[in-house]
Amino acid sequence: MEELTRVDPNEDPYLALRTALSVALCVILADPLGVTQPMMPVVLGMSLMSNQRGALNVRSFMGPIMLPVMAFVFSWLAAATVSEPMLFVTVNVVLAAAGIALMLFRGSRMGIMLTVFPAMMSMSVLYSDQALVAIRDSMAMGGLIVGGTAVVLNILFPPQTKRVHFEQTRPLETESPIAELLIRLAVYVPIMLATYATGDMNLLIVPIMLAFICAEPDRGGRLQQLIDRGGGTIVGAAVAVAAMAVYYVVPQFPVLVALIAIITFFLIEKKTTGASRPLYYQYICSVALVMLLSSTFGARDAFEVVVQRVVLTSGAMVGAIALLALLEAIFIPRKGITAAPAGAA
Repeated sequence: MEELTRVDPNEDPYLALRTALSVALCVILADPLGVTQPMMPVVLGMSLMSNQRGALNVRSFMGPIMLPVMAFVFSWLAAATVSEPMLFVTVNVVLAAAGIALMLFRGSRMGIMLTVFPAMMSMSVLYSDQALVAIRDSMAMGGLIVGGTAVVLNILFPPQTKRVHFEQTRPLETESPIAELLIRLAVYVPIMLATYATGDMNLLIVPIMLAFICAEPDRGGRLQQLIDRGGGTIVGAAVAVAAMAVYYVVPQFPVLVALIAIITFFLIEKKTTGASRPLYYQYICSVALVMLLSSTFGARDAFEVVVQRVVLTSGAMVGAIALLALLEAIFIPRKGITAAPAGAA
């Protein structure tokens, strides 16, 4: 997939402002519009808005348009197959294989949708019918909210360029595509199925993180994912704890909205000006928002949310990188290694 590029402040000086306002509007509109999982539109809005590059074009709205469609398609598929375990497992494995293959060999973001969204719906239906409906409706409504706010905010604070951005992907080129894919599925699929077996929605982050590791074409990319997403999780947890402390002192909804907007603005601004890779700041923002909203809107203890997320993310990513390296060393022949000529010393 395309490595998230740094934004030129001369082309788009309002990226952080648009993203922060979009996230704030998602939180404010969640309750009036009946969104029971407000973190869904908030995180989707932050990701989609902050990923905007160059001038506004039709492709800028493909994400918000696709979200409601995919929410209903994958929720229906999960509900239709859950009573048939073999069919349920087969469908999920096929979708995961297709998604990882698209990310790995085409660099396509559609692969993320085919890997992550079916997993979310499948985990939800295993938990309860009510959870499936809540996730489905929150995702669908989140797409509509993000799409609407994107139009308004791009009109009010538009990019200052007419350059249309085209993704620069770096797909894997290999002489053994089947082996490369099977190795990644050997790491991803057992963890996905084991997560389903627990029935614990909180563990869904594990296969989601592994999907990004498995979709990287080389070890260098995996290490960057570990640094960006693993390191971002730790820093994001610290940001969330600080925000929770403020909200604990003043537990008012306007304070929560302000905290979310400030965190988003500062971290998305750092995507433009910071020394680290843009994905690092985006993931800090994502983790901080999820933890903050989980601890305020959910029934889980704030300390549990933070510790579980940090431990699960770090452990899963390190383990997946080590296992992938081992399997590649065993099953993928290295290039450039030839037999020594006869009689050579």
